[in-house]
Amino acid sequence: MAFRDAMVSLACRLLGIPFRLIPRSPSLAIPRSVLIIKPCCIGDVLLATPVIAALRDAFPEARLDFAVCPWARAMVENNPHLDSIVDCGRVGGGAFPWREYLDLVRRIRDRNYDLCFVLARSPLVTLLPFLAGIPQRVGLDSHGRGFSLTVRVPVTGVKHEAELYLDTLRAVGIEPEEPTLEFHPLEEDRLVAEGWKLRAEGKRIVVIHPGGGVNPGMSISAKRWPPERFSRLADRLIERGMQIVLVGGPGDKSIAEAVKGAMRNQVLDLTGKLSWGQLGALLGEADLFIGHDTGAMHLAVAMRTPVVAIFGPSDPRMYGPYGKGIALWHDVGCNPCFVGGRWKSSCRHFRCIEAVTVEEVWEAALALLDA
Repeated sequence: MAFRDAMVSLACRLLGIPFRLIPRSPSLAIPRSVLIIKPCCIGDVLLATPVIAALRDAFPEARLDFAVCPWARAMVENNPHLDSIVDCGRVGGGAFPWREYLDLVRRIRDRNYDLCFVLARSPLVTLLPFLAGIPQRVGLDSHGRGFSLTVRVPVTGVKHEAELYLDTLRAVGIEPEEPTLEFHPLEEDRLVAEGWKLRAEGKRIVVIHPGGGVNPGMSISAKRWPPERFSRLADRLIERGMQIVLVGGPGDKSIAEAVKGAMRNQVLDLTGKLSWGQLGALLGEADLFIGHDTGAMHLAVAMRTPVVAIFGPSDPRMYGPYGKGIALWHDVGCNPCFVGGRWKSSCRHFRCIEAVTVEEVWEAALALLDA
């Protein structure tokens, strides 16, 4: 995989030579229409929402659209700053046929955008606005893969992903003010969350997400803390007077069963029963979220819910809570091993995620609840 990545980077740098000879405009023209491209995935698209708000502030009269794959569409579908969504299909979210790629180029070209921001590292995704004839193209340049952009933002060092996306705005003179993640549930989603009547007994609500780590073309089981540790933690919280709610997707049901099976107390298990909008509305009612480096964790941050995030293979400096939260992570010598969107799948020791103890999570949870 490292050899393949090196060859792709070399090819991109060679392809970038003629682009560097093209004269560049010294300033950014005021656009009539702007496109943001961030196809995947759940958490990454949420981390791009501060860019949406900042662009709306910078260009209040412009049409502002967002290109995203169906997997992550719910994260921006009800965003009030956007005018419309462009469906990327499978492009940027795993393997895709060339006819879908060319169809996406055509659909973007038909909308006649003046300006595009590309918040992805894939050279094929970065090439989209050039092929679609967008004159001003700003985006990330990771190892030369942004060769077709008119404004390239180097991806170097360790920086939070949300800040890296915001750097594309700063590169053209737009300085975001107090950037935060955003998610906007529909009213019907809020009504569903209210229907659970979680506040009926006056208890504080702690949402626990013991699964996750799955995106198109990738499943990172090493992100998951052992279920029996969630069981011990949940029992302690319940005995402290908390209402515990388990959440997750349909694929997380076996993990939820393992958590419940090792517990002394009962929990409300909503695993596999909520849409993303309903989960967002539920998180908006919660006092605390506990989970991994997953889209659900970033969704909790977007709903202004304090977060305890348990990290292992990924680096919390890059993917940690971009808001009120505590990220727990230990350097065990071989992590982070999820870097640049790739996981060293040969690792099966899980030492990094298991290095985080129940006591650490308990103390972090109490600290945020007391605050």
